[in-house]
Amino acid sequence: MEKTVEIGLLIEFYKNILTEKQAEAVNLYYNDDLSLAEIADILGITRQGVRDNIKRAENVLYKMEDDLGLVKKFLEIKKDLENVSEIAETVLKKTDSEEIKELINEVIDKIQGINDKY
Repeated sequence: MEKTVEIGLLIEFYKNILTEKQAEAVNLYYNDDLSLAEIADILGITRQGVRDNIKRAENVLYKMEDDLGLVKKFLEIKKDLENVSEIAETVLKKTDSEEIKELINEVIDKIQGINDKY
C-alpha cells in the first residue's frame, strides 16, 4: 500500500492520540499535500519542527497499528464484504426465483451501503 494512503488510514483511526501539532502537521502533509515550508508557515514553527512532528506522529501511528491492528482488521472486513458481494452476484445470475433475486439484491445493497460509509 502506498505510504500516503497508509498514513491517511492510520490518521483516520488514531488521530485522537496525537498531539494537536502532530495531528495538524501530519494531516497537512499527507492529506493536503503541503510542503514542510508551507506547513511551517501555517503552524508558526520551523521546517525542522514540522518534520520532527510528522516523524513522531508517524511513529505513534505505526505503533498504535502494531498494538491494535484496527486498520488491518478494517481492510480485511472490506475485502470480506467484497467477496460476499461477488458471491451474491454469482448466485443472482444463477437463480430464476424473483423472491431470491429480490433478497440477494437487498444483501448487495446493504453491502454497498456499508462500503459507502467507510
